[in-house]
Amino acid sequence: MTVTKGVFNSDHQRDYLKHILHLQQVSSPVATTALAEAMGVAPSSVTDMLKKLSRKGYINYRPYHGITLTGEGEKEAIKAVRRHRIVERFLTDMLGFEWHEAHEEALAFEHNISDEVERRMYVACNKPTVCPHGYPIPSSVEDTIVSGVPLYSLEPGQIARVVSVEDDEPDLLRFMDSLGIKPGVRIKVDGKDPFKGPMQAEIDSKKRTIGWHLANQVYVDKVS
Repeated sequence: MTVTKGVFNSDHQRDYLKHILHLQQVSSPVATTALAEAMGVAPSSVTDMLKKLSRKGYINYRPYHGITLTGEGEKEAIKAVRRHRIVERFLTDMLGFEWHEAHEEALAFEHNISDEVERRMYVACNKPTVCPHGYPIPSSVEDTIVSGVPLYSLEPGQIARVVSVEDDEPDLLRFMDSLGIKPGVRIKVDGKDPFKGPMQAEIDSKKRTIGWHLANQVYVDKVS
């Protein structure tokens, strides 16, 4: 197969690489159906894009065998993830956007800034290490791995600090905010109902009830 490399000139292709990177950390090789679901597109559209990315040397792809990033694809994916998270940080820290607004706002223009603008945003925000949602601002694949365990894995009496939240959905982030759940916040688990029932917790001296689904999207480091 002939590999055609050159300037990476497709925002859409870059978004695919970001999703492949994320899914690859969960299960590798990445299934085409999993990628289609994550991108919110039809499997046939995914197949066409995968062929283009493969020809450019950004992925290893064979039908029915899954997808993995090549070294070059990994490099582009990391670069895209880093820029997105720096822009999110700039929007919240410098322009006053709420964390539930930052993801969508960043998507709207992150592809249209230069490397120098990205660098200056990073410096203006005092070289942050994480985005507003607690995800690392990466320089390598190792930097993209989120530490911590799901909040729901904690038992009554345990205390933890929120590291990150897994969802970029604005309504869910807004709801988390109403409960006081944000990176850096301490949570004490008071109780947990059986059979995937809700958990009872204390956040900022307030009693809260957190459902199973939400508690599994909040990652924490145990304090005790």
